[in-house]
Amino acid sequence: MAQSPSVQDDPRFLIDQTRYPFHNLDDSAGQALVNRCQADLAEQAICVLPGLIPETLRRQMVREAIAVAHLGHYYDRPRRAYVYDDPDSYPPGHPRGVTHPNRYRQVLNHHIPNDSLLRRLFLWPAMTDFVRRALGLERLYTSACPHLALTLQFAGEGDTNGWHYDPNDGVVTLLLQAPDAGGGFEYAPYIRGTGDDESAQNYPGVRALLDDPTGRAQCPRIAPGSLTLFNGSRSLHRVAPVGPTKQPRIIAIFSYDQSPDMVFSQGYIDHLRSFPQGTAA
Repeated sequence: MAQSPSVQDDPRFLIDQTRYPFHNLDDSAGQALVNRCQADLAEQAICVLPGLIPETLRRQMVREAIAVAHLGHYYDRPRRAYVYDDPDSYPPGHPRGVTHPNRYRQVLNHHIPNDSLLRRLFLWPAMTDFVRRALGLERLYTSACPHLALTLQFAGEGDTNGWHYDPNDGVVTLLLQAPDAGGGFEYAPYIRGTGDDESAQNYPGVRALLDDPTGRAQCPRIAPGSLTLFNGSRSLHRVAPVGPTKQPRIIAIFSYDQSPDMVFSQGYIDHLRSFPQGTAA
């Protein structure tokens, strides 16, 4: 008797195919999914696909992630929302000069096993094609970077990913596990305009958000097993501090590029390596 197909020989079984027909995006259901994602990104800067990963497979992905957590580096260095700035150029309290707590554990691409479910999903061409269409791009490839193509972030009690803008839009993440308290994603969709001039920055709005994130930030519900696409270059965002918890927040980050041979700069890799080795999450 022939065995039924499984995730070992067909990546389609990694996801809920009924809700998310990545393997057939040209039919009406596939086109509707892409159109919804494009509309959500345009209007809200975020598209969340809840329940993409069936529960049994999500649990297996969590076990695989925990098995390599001890190989990660623990980062604990304040960050600013704006990159490449001299904070001394701005008066005290200015949004460009304020630093934010930033600490989490990161496992790099080369420590994630090639036969893991997470890598199978990342390398699945249909997954890449869905992301390409949702972002409205003519071409898209999985990153070739040996360090940052696919990464895992772990956040325990007190850990947080501080307020920041991304250098580009189209960040793709998969939440594998939520903590018992805190650790929610918070953001302000398109809080700043386009361009680099001062008038586009909306500093009063940013300052108000930083002073009162509870009252002003949007906090979408992102359950474990959800895939998220996010436009963060104009949308200030953070992962709020994790509260008391028996289990860490675990999220996977997928990196793509319009060039097939994209790798992150050596300067950025050296920046990551400058952090001391941490203890197991």
